[in-house]
Amino acid sequence: MAKGKGAGTVLLAGVLALAVASAGEDSGPAPDSGSSQAVANTFAARIAASQEAARRGDIAAAAQQLGMTAGPRARRHNVNCAAFATGQVRQYLLRTPCRSMDRLLFTIRDARGGTIAVAVAWVDFRTGAEAREFRRIDDAPGTGRIKPLPGSVAGIPNVALSGRHHRSRQVGTTAVSADAEPVVSGQQTDTLLDGVAGVAVLLPHLYGQAGK
Repeated sequence: MAKGKGAGTVLLAGVLALAVASAGEDSGPAPDSGSSQAVANTFAARIAASQEAARRGDIAAAAQQLGMTAGPRARRHNVNCAAFATGQVRQYLLRTPCRSMDRLLFTIRDARGGTIAVAVAWVDFRTGAEAREFRRIDDAPGTGRIKPLPGSVAGIPNVALSGRHHRSRQVGTTAVSADAEPVVSGQQTDTLLDGVAGVAVLLPHLYGQAGK
């Protein structure tokens, strides 16, 4: 997987670009430095509010804070993690079997019909060290990935994860991985997609820690 970064990481240099793009093509003259900072601060606040909603497990509110609407979602629980992985990620899971894996796929849409697919995976291991090593491999470029659920479960085509908009974190013995990918063209700047992944990775483990 490419571009592994910690939870909630959003490049501040890109915030203004996203805010301007979100305003649409008829946004008028470019803002001066004072108004630019105000716009950046406003969007940073929206990201923070979206992250807080995600921590509560409220996907609808998290999307709303970003000016978007949450669409269909589906989740699956598996115990054979390697069967749903590729590349070096799969090889690691064959050597180091997980305890369980939970995957979530959902969509969020902007006002112009642009759609983003969001894939989240919680992979639970026996030890924190195993989860940490999994995260290291999953975050590295070109090392494979956890396969997302079929797109049909969320009413979209199958999603191919590029790894360009990937965030991860670790909670005890669980490695959490989140990716955002554009499905239908809209106002999806790289900054927005990075922000969405940074929000999604904060969602709580939907299936808890059963079996511990």
